[in-house]
Amino acid sequence: MKKTKFTKEKLRDVLLVSCLALLLVFAVWKIFYTPSSASRFSAGNAGTSAAATEAASEKEKSLAAFLSEMDGVGTAEVRICEDENGVMSVAVVCDGAKNILVNSNIREAVSAALGVDEKNVKIYPKSR
Repeated sequence: MKKTKFTKEKLRDVLLVSCLALLLVFAVWKIFYTPSSASRFSAGNAGTSAAATEAASEKEKSLAAFLSEMDGVGTAEVRICEDENGVMSVAVVCDGAKNILVNSNIREAVSAALGVDEKNVKIYPKSR
């Protein structure tokens, strides 16, 4: 039987494979075993008071009325997603969403009114 020598190259290869395996385990753990943002969001809002919910509803109604006054928007519905840091995202459903200029105007108006980044404003056309 031949005795194989444990060389520096073999040691390096073993350490490299071990590190890669450890990195893979960490990545899988991070992806599959951390709570999703949706569950964190719903858990964070579980204790929301009725007054805060009512205030958010008023904000949505006010913004929907504001958007409906804009040229080409038509009737609008608004949903605002908030967390403890403020507004996270906004969804708007309106008649004029298919028009690119109207869509851009809505995005700018919502961004300015709520102080949210334009990339967090989603606009969808109403179904007929």
